Amino acid sequence: MKRFAAALFAAITLVAVAATTAPGDESPPPLAPQTPVLDPRAPGSFDYLNVDEKYRRLLVAHSGSRTFDVIDLNNNSVLRQEAVGEGHGIAVDVKDGKYFVGTSRPASVVVLGRKYMVKDDQVTTGGPIDAIAFDTKNDMLYADRADNQIVIINAKTNKVYWNIPIGGSLEYIVYDPVSDRVYQNIESTGDVVVIDPNLNKVIATWHAAPAVELHGLAVDGASHRLFTAGANGKLAVIDTTSGAVIATADIASSVDQIAFDPGYRRVYCASSIGLLSIVQETDNGAEHLADITVPRRTHSVAVDPVTHAVWIAYGAPDDDYVMKLVPPNMNVYSSPR
Repeated sequence: MKRFAAALFAAITLVAVAATTAPGDESPPPLAPQTPVLDPRAPGSFDYLNVDEKYRRLLVAHSGSRTFDVIDLNNNSVLRQEAVGEGHGIAVDVKDGKYFVGTSRPASVVVLGRKYMVKDDQVTTGGPIDAIAFDTKNDMLYADRADNQIVIINAKTNKVYWNIPIGGSLEYIVYDPVSDRVYQNIESTGDVVVIDPNLNKVIATWHAAPAVELHGLAVDGASHRLFTAGANGKLAVIDTTSGAVIATADIASSVDQIAFDPGYRRVYCASSIGLLSIVQETDNGAEHLADITVPRRTHSVAVDPVTHAVWIAYGAPDDDYVMKLVPPNMNVYSSPR
């Protein structure tokens, strides 16, 4: 490993322990950083991360390098870097054996074969694509377009099926198979739009105050809760049966992507100011657990649901890296489901 990355890793390790351990408290921190994995750039910056649970892969939108990168979770090595353009959102289609990557340059959704990670197709979308979400029931991909429309792509044919005009600045989108709904963050209004994928129309709009300038979005189908992160340092917990905000938790400001671990019921919130906020879902709502220091401009995060490891991506002066952070012993709230 290069000297800078090694020094940065040591600094993160010390600060992570200091940030979560009070004087006289010998309990381990909520996350322990591991040795960074080199993800070569040309030059690099990152957007969304995702995990392919079956194939044990971390899927990386290496947007600055205009590649889709795949990290082997079994040995923490780079499996492949495939040229796709400036990538953002990532989705996995298990049934059809595909990866989807939303790209802004060119304006498209790139389709890759899941097994060999090779580009197979490219769907022109008429505008730059950011976040994407895959509807496992109807085999449809929902892609956020820069002109405030959601483009729907048939995953069987790789053809555009429909467009849904939304209005406002689209930021993040998820599909929940339990409620069979698509949820869309609107950054500019502080609302979450609810879409019925069987009708492909908006059926509800939920206000997320006190969270504003919404970015990260995640869902816990088992508890019927939606988590939406505001850039103002608030995480709103919304009841998906009523649309009401039932709880809020303090998080770092400037959070972008968030990730939910259903086993430990934790929400991880990546902030570009150099903090990873950890929020514990509880029976009554949610509570802030800790802030872990990470490299500045880190705004991407994913959870491995098998091992409960948390992954982030960041750039350093010498190169780009992904890093695994491992939770040690869980607290009273954190017994796996």
